[in-house]
Amino acid sequence: MSRLVRQQGSMRTPGARPMHGGTPRGTSSTRQRIASALRIKRPGEDKVILYPAVVLVGLGVLMVFSSSAMNSLLTSNDPYGSGVKQFFYAVIGAGGMYILSAADYRRWRPLAPLAMLVAIALLLVVLIPGVPTESGLRRSLSIGPISLHAAEAAKFSLILFLADLLARRGHEAGRSFASIVTPLLAITLCVGLVLVEPDLGTATILGLIGFAMLFVAGVPFRRLLAPGLGVAGAAVALMFVNGYQAARLGGFSDPFSDPTGSTYQTLQGLIAMAVGGPLGSGFGSSQQIGGISIPYAWNDYIFAVIGEEAGLLGMLVVIASFLAIALRGLRTARRAPDTYGALLAVGIVVWISSQAFVNIAVVLALLPVTGVPLPLVSQGGSALIVLMSAIGLLLSVSRETMDPVPAGGSDARVNRGWRNGGTSLPGIRRSSYDAPTASRR
Repeated sequence: MSRLVRQQGSMRTPGARPMHGGTPRGTSSTRQRIASALRIKRPGEDKVILYPAVVLVGLGVLMVFSSSAMNSLLTSNDPYGSGVKQFFYAVIGAGGMYILSAADYRRWRPLAPLAMLVAIALLLVVLIPGVPTESGLRRSLSIGPISLHAAEAAKFSLILFLADLLARRGHEAGRSFASIVTPLLAITLCVGLVLVEPDLGTATILGLIGFAMLFVAGVPFRRLLAPGLGVAGAAVALMFVNGYQAARLGGFSDPFSDPTGSTYQTLQGLIAMAVGGPLGSGFGSSQQIGGISIPYAWNDYIFAVIGEEAGLLGMLVVIASFLAIALRGLRTARRAPDTYGALLAVGIVVWISSQAFVNIAVVLALLPVTGVPLPLVSQGGSALIVLMSAIGLLLSVSRETMDPVPAGGSDARVNRGWRNGGTSLPGIRRSSYDAPTASRR
């Protein structure tokens, strides 16, 4: 159950310890009971995770407005159409982030198997011929004006499923290959279905999430080596089967080999960042007549738009924001009150940080073009909502790691350690809320 914090009162709240020196009273008025219940609240979330996420979402809305204005004007005669949609999606995502942040993250744990089944079903549905998909690509399911990106749902669902499964198995995970068959099947199924779409970049992110969670849960690296090499080999084979992916690989080795064809987007992105300089050329300058034209600038290459309009300073703000979320998220995982919360935090951090690294590396011509969007920044409806919801879940875990306010209460129940089959994740120990300081190890 969630950790509760309450002010000193005469009525004892279920699940909370009374303050030192106080004894619960058996008789109290209804008014006192209501007043005591209203004073109960959870500790505050980690602002070092919250504020960078808000900065990234806000900057993303501005950059989508700027980078998509000309394209929206040509396609719908409304230069602000895409930007307004992105703002609308950000508002919905903020609602989801608030709900998941305010609620106890353990409340959603029973839904993990169902979420995994729904995600796999979506991945299968988009592959069926005749099913309406966005732009004809077998990635997003189109239902009227709504587009559901199946792979984004798969990322979130895979994290929930693996965190629940591995936390239940505890130290048994990794002791034999049979103990990790189910997690490996879930990872392989998600990665394989995304590769068939085909979407090599997203499949890579899914694989990184899965294997990182297995490793952190205590599965030995030697047991992950063979499955990891198998998935990597299949991805490389599919890369050469698909002609456009092979062309991207060739363009990466020599960006100037086809400046008007396969490497055009890469070169335009590099030129845009060079033009931006230290402070940028100003908001909206990337869409000026005669300016630099970057294909799909509002999606995969929005980091180049940030470099052009906000300069090196804007790019450093984006990188620093992702680093803050990653480092503070790992701190949350380290101090989480149970194995399930720790694995949730690790999965979300790997998801956001690895996707950000791949996108930025592609824009800087350090990796081949993969089509992976910049999380929380690039244009996208379901992707933005799911990502902000994941941030909310991470904030919910962080609430259990923050310093408690000086009031009576009880600590969150743990399920790690050798006595109860917990994994090898590091543990913590807290004192009562009304103690002067919390004792941690």
